[in-house]
Amino acid sequence: LESVRSTEYSGTLGANYGDRYIFDGLIRHDGSSLFGPEERWHKYYRWSGAWRMASESWWPFKGLINEFKPRISRGTAGGRPSFADQFETFDFTTGGGLEKNTLGNKALKPELSTETEFGLDMIMKDRYSVQLSYAKNRVTDQLIQIPLPGFYGYTTQWQNAGTVEGNTVEATFQAQ
Repeated sequence: LESVRSTEYSGTLGANYGDRYIFDGLIRHDGSSLFGPEERWHKYYRWSGAWRMASESWWPFKGLINEFKPRISRGTAGGRPSFADQFETFDFTTGGGLEKNTLGNKALKPELSTETEFGLDMIMKDRYSVQLSYAKNRVTDQLIQIPLPGFYGYTTQWQNAGTVEGNTVEATFQAQ
């Protein structure tokens, strides 16, 4: 029988000034019984901004580039462990007995993913569109099943032990 409890509180705010300056933000406060007793609650956020430069009165390419919008965003999120990760688990042996398998870990916390993205959206002559994006992602406290020395009596334990980083580049071109 599994019983998982989770609660989330969040607030968002979006703003658009003069149809040129666009802002967005979010704050989230998550709680979960899948985290250890000292790690029940975690805060996450997201913010973004964009500037529609081609809407400015001084824009020098009015007939050629109809939309030119640099943008940036940054946000965090958390990955939850599985229900069984905080408890000891056992396997049945061929002789009908029990064998220790995974040592539980009541100190688990969520993985923390942080991503920052830079981008540019452009429309030329109301016919061609280009979208360029660069994103950098970093996940810390990654949940990994770690092998344990024999004296523990268990073969593995889930721990917050890894970090992974990645970069993404995307480009899109469309024509009508």
